[in-house]
Amino acid sequence: MKLVHALVLASLAISSTAFAGDPVAGERKASSCAACHGSASFPGMFPLVQLAGRDADKLATKTNKYRSGKLFSPLMNMSVMGLSDQDVEDIAAYYQKLGKPFLPMAGIRGDEDITAAK
Repeated sequence: MKLVHALVLASLAISSTAFAGDPVAGERKASSCAACHGSASFPGMFPLVQLAGRDADKLATKTNKYRSGKLFSPLMNMSVMGLSDQDVEDIAAYYQKLGKPFLPMAGIRGDEDITAAK
């Protein structure tokens, strides 16, 4: 029984890291995202939707909701439909690694998860 338990834990550990995002790959993959959502040196065309510093898991979850059609935004649905699970994880890791928005927007709804706002 202990062996089975150990194998289950090992497989869970492997599967949880199988799609761990790579921020270096994510930076390359996020080039089309940067126009709206910003980058390390550009706030994006819409500073209210900057993604820098946001929690990677939350970003991946929301992006996957756009991919599946659970959330509807014509531009977002079209933009993410061709992304793989790994692409989503990489891009989310990149935005989380940025640490804080290029232009911090204090008090904007949704900024609660920015990890390094100060």
